Amino acid sequence: MTTIVLAAGLSERMGKNKLLLPFRGEAIIAITVKNALSFSDRVIVVVGNEQERIRKALLGANVDFVFNKNYKEGQRTSALEGVKAVEDDDFSILPGDLPLLKKEDAINLFSKLNENSIVRCSFHNIPGHPVAYKKENRERLLAYPGSMKDYLKEMGFLSLPSSLGSIFDIDTPEKYQALLESDGNLSILERCCYISFS
Repeated sequence: MTTIVLAAGLSERMGKNKLLLPFRGEAIIAITVKNALSFSDRVIVVVGNEQERIRKALLGANVDFVFNKNYKEGQRTSALEGVKAVEDDDFSILPGDLPLLKKEDAINLFSKLNENSIVRCSFHNIPGHPVAYKKENRERLLAYPGSMKDYLKEMGFLSLPSSLGSIFDIDTPEKYQALLESDGNLSILERCCYISFS
């Protein structure tokens, strides 16, 4: 399994690069990538905005970097740059700001690819990540004219109930504050109304 970690965005809702914010002594992106390495044979990190700082935060990590020159055009362009770099392998796509994703959720998700072409984590019917694809989706995705969301809708996928960590992204100051105050404890975060964080 190859996992594509998206780390090229502008973090406009946060007001600063959310992936470089500290948590437990590391940058958010470093924690997300470390998690991805625990359940993936290969990790591709797509960079764009502040790419040098992202690369520095991941110094020493066993990852392949891909630069998306069109990162200002949105997440889809980064996802497709990552997909281009996938070789003959199933793959998953993961935003770089999911530091609380549980290894068990990802492994469980990948095991369902045996019977399904696409599987996606969810929490209480809220779509989450990773989204995992069988390798035959690579060429279809690269040729598809619409959005990633449209592709999923058209092709169909299995939604797999997972933990809150599969949807708890760090894209606003409020979410980051909740992350720090809870020290990443999913039980605490779930009790304080996950809906407001989705």
